[in-house]
Amino acid sequence: MTVAISVTDLVFGYQKGNFTLSCPHLRLEQGKLSLITGANGSGKTTLAKLICGILRPSGGSVQIFGQATSELSLGEIGRQVGYLFQDPSRQLFAGTVWKEMTFVDHLLESEQGTSTKKAQDLLDRFGLGELKSRSIYFLSGGEKQRLALCTILMGEPRFLILDEPTVGLDKQNRVILYDILDDLLREGRGIAVITHENELIERFAGAPQIKVERGQVSL
Repeated sequence: MTVAISVTDLVFGYQKGNFTLSCPHLRLEQGKLSLITGANGSGKTTLAKLICGILRPSGGSVQIFGQATSELSLGEIGRQVGYLFQDPSRQLFAGTVWKEMTFVDHLLESEQGTSTKKAQDLLDRFGLGELKSRSIYFLSGGEKQRLALCTILMGEPRFLILDEPTVGLDKQNRVILYDILDDLLREGRGIAVITHENELIERFAGAPQIKVERGQVSL
């Protein structure tokens, strides 16, 4: 199995406050789902942001598919690792569902036909095909969650990190999310899910668990 994310002797501390995250060793494999668990404020999101390059460690290293994040730009990391924020509204800004889906390809002047087909296929797959013209401000929490995930998949990242993806979702939308995760795993993607929800943990009971407690990461 290919190692997607490799963390060694990682240390990070915020300039304000006394919180420090320590991760001596971590491996996340491609084609598998891993669960990152722990209490609120334990450092789960900090770990995810370090992996994604949003934060930079003060010590140790993070490698993505064999490349050190210290040698990669945030954009280069983003093409390999997609990060779904806990609040999907923070990732949506283009006005309508369709503009959100095609914004990046339009900005990069990608071939229009390819971009359009990919966007439509993803929206249909995630049950959003009929909402193309809807304002992002009039989407439900579950619709925003699925749209944010769609926009990430437009970039075809090899690995996904989802931060508390079930927060605010009703039972129906949680089931849709679980089915989507199953599909992505069958495609060979690697996934790490930050969660403290027992239902999700039980749904993926065979997945490896990474525990974060008071800034200490352990397997």
